[in-house]
Amino acid sequence: MPKSKFVQIESKNALLELLREGRDFEKIFAVGNAFKDPKSKEIFELARKKNVPIIKVSRRVINRKLRSSSSESIIGYMYSQNDWKLTELLDKIYQSGKQPFFLILDDLKYTQNVAAIMRTAFGVGVNGVIVNPQKKSLVSDETLRISMGAAERVPLVEMNLFNALKTLKENDIKVYAVDMEGEPYYEKDLTGPIAFVLGAEDVGISTGIMERVDGKISIPMREGIGSLNVSVSTGVLTYEKLRQEVTNSKEA
Repeated sequence: MPKSKFVQIESKNALLELLREGRDFEKIFAVGNAFKDPKSKEIFELARKKNVPIIKVSRRVINRKLRSSSSESIIGYMYSQNDWKLTELLDKIYQSGKQPFFLILDDLKYTQNVAAIMRTAFGVGVNGVIVNPQKKSLVSDETLRISMGAAERVPLVEMNLFNALKTLKENDIKVYAVDMEGEPYYEKDLTGPIAFVLGAEDVGISTGIMERVDGKISIPMREGIGSLNVSVSTGVLTYEKLRQEVTNSKEA
């Protein structure tokens, strides 16, 4: 895991989850009355145990620092290390006795969708999200807030998607594109090492990527509506994989 990134976190929920997981924080700013509610108290208790400096400041100082909200009373500064090479991540997955389960995001445009996908990914057990190299880090205050900290907790790989597909195929990992012309997802065997490709909200999956996948799966829709929101589709498909894995293990 190479470079570290510095992230300002303004969500108490995200702060709490990341502190519980043992992430490294440089410092926490808080206004005086932030110490009163239970969630804040737990944040400060965890921070003190980890020797993270807690700096009391005025509401005016906090407001000047806030980027995405005007109501938060706590700001945490964290060192993000969520920046993986795919080969390193695969080694870690295999060493831990798990099977690869990836999501490939083909140039999604909306931060809210990306963050919602990462929250679902963490909940269902996805062990890697792969995206094209980004101008701005996907691990930001906004994605951390919307994903409840999952944007830092789900391993993130930034690399050329064609190269990623090549590496996945070399590791015998099935790659399925989510596309309306595909087979219904519930008729497909989704067990074992797998990656789902999810396309951009407006144009879907690029032609070059579509030509390199192992197959297409779809979520059947009623007449009159083309598709679900991409983050909703992610939830449907990832939990269907989980259901199939659980069913297979019971039958084994």
